[in-house]
This record gives sequence, structure tokens and C-alpha cells, in this order.
Amino acid sequence: MTPDRELDSLREKRKKELLAQNIKKELALKKQEKETNQMKQRQVRATVIVNKALEPEALVYMNWLTKSNPAVALTIKDTIILLIQKKMLRKQLSKIDIIKIERELTGVDSKIQVKRRGKEITDLNENLKSKE
Repeated sequence: MTPDRELDSLREKRKKELLAQNIKKELALKKQEKETNQMKQRQVRATVIVNKALEPEALVYMNWLTKSNPAVALTIKDTIILLIQKKMLRKQLSKIDIIKIERELTGVDSKIQVKRRGKEITDLNENLKSKE
């Protein structure tokens, strides 16, 4: 073989390799786009299902919670979907129900504080225990 033929064959081989790489990249990109679209569609369907299970006030609160704390909102949505799948949800959830779920997930206890004239502020639990 002459050097020109060898060089041409190497060029052709390299062209084929580059073409194969480009095809693989395009296929991977299409697959990723398809998965992204499926994920978005799944999220839209889940949002529709959750919205049907919420009262209007609760829906407004969930939208606010999604903006302020997306991780907790996503967990609440997953919980609601699970309850719907297991047919444990008998009525629409109110804003108070959503707040309760949020507090359980974040570990925040509700506190009611009492202040009497001339006395310090105390928790309602402590106030009730002292009266007993």
C-alpha cells in the first residue's frame, strides 16, 4: 500500500468512528429528553391528582409550601398519593390537615403560649398541668 492509500484508509476509519460517536450522542440525548418528558408528565398527573384531594385553602397553602420548602411539599404530595392509592382518603384534605402533615415531617410541635396579668408567658401544657 502506498502512503496515500494508508492515509485515506485511516481518515475513513476516523470519520466512521466520529460518525458513530455522534449517533450515540444523539441517541443518548433523545433518550434523556424522552425520560425528562415522561418525568414532567408524571409530575403533572400527580399534581392534578393531589389538587383534586385538596380543599381550595389547602391548595393555596400547598402552592406556597412548594415555593418555600419544595422537599417537604414533594413528600406531602407523595404521602397524599399513597393515601389515595391505598383508598385511605375519604374526604378532601383541609389546610389544617396539610399543616399537621408538614409539622410531623419537619418535627415542629405546635405551641400555645399563655400570658396572665403580671405573670410570665407559659406554655398551655404547663399551665394546664399546674392547675391539676
